[in-house]
Amino acid sequence: MITGFALIGAGLFGERHAQAYSRHHAVDFVSVCDLNADRAQAIAAKYGARRWTTDYREVLANPNVRAVSVATPDHLHREVAVACAKAGKHLLVEKPLATTVEDAEAIVEAARRAGVMLMVDFHNRVNPPMAQAREAIRRGDIGRPAYVYARLSNTTAIPTEMLKWAGQSSALWFLASHMIDVVRWMLEDEIVRVYAVGRDGILKRMGVDTTDFHVATVEFSRGAVAVFEHAWILPRTHATVKDLKLEILGDGGAIYIDASHNRTIEVYSAERATFPDVLAPPTGEHLTGFVLDSIAYFVDAVTRGTPVLATGEDGVAVTRAICAIIASAKTGAPVNL
Repeated sequence: MITGFALIGAGLFGERHAQAYSRHHAVDFVSVCDLNADRAQAIAAKYGARRWTTDYREVLANPNVRAVSVATPDHLHREVAVACAKAGKHLLVEKPLATTVEDAEAIVEAARRAGVMLMVDFHNRVNPPMAQAREAIRRGDIGRPAYVYARLSNTTAIPTEMLKWAGQSSALWFLASHMIDVVRWMLEDEIVRVYAVGRDGILKRMGVDTTDFHVATVEFSRGAVAVFEHAWILPRTHATVKDLKLEILGDGGAIYIDASHNRTIEVYSAERATFPDVLAPPTGEHLTGFVLDSIAYFVDAVTRGTPVLATGEDGVAVTRAICAIIASAKTGAPVNL
């Protein structure tokens, strides 16, 4: 069954949605919307969308559009997502669902009232090492999880060059949203208490008004403790744009993941070493791997009625946890959820 899909927000990650839709056999890629007309037109032409526009209302008025990806900047999700739901369009919202609990809950409620599907694009749930870790935990390979250490950080290139709206975001929204979700999903448990610290100054001196890093200690309802560490100040000489580590200690074993790069291929020149990502290439004509797989889950949910990869409620839980981390870092006191 061929179904009409559209994209609202054609930035760097929005382009990944366009790549995915252009490759999926069940997708009629109807429209691309972006406030930048040149960008909208270019992405539509590059990936075969039939239309482009700078007004998302035109997308929602199109009867051929049944489902929409919302990939606008994180803090701007609510208006567009709620309008999509009210127009009867199924929704794939980029993570984080929103940057306030009020906005996240409003999106979930709008989707519920309209009877449309809502999926949050927490694509690390289909990142192979993460998925295998969850299965190992469910099998009991490490016993009962007791302690988790999760780190996902980026070089300064992300906030200073890649994200024009970095001043309205942070490493928490951009990165911790991934790791908080994946740890909740692996442990199948909810966060009940957080204590966090954060510091700023480095990025502000570089012209970006956001926090350099946060470190949070998080307690789960069944007793597990996790430490989340997220920074936007890795040096540009770092071999890869990200540093991703995950350690899970149980009463019967342990899991260690280093997904900073997969080491499948290493390229050494006279100037530097690089580790091209073959699991989810960030650029190029052919998107493959778990990023594509995540968006395919949404297509399958819309066209075949299968479960979404991550629900709106998952999105609210992550937003609530990050808001608590921010509050704790500001006050210096623990926050109960």
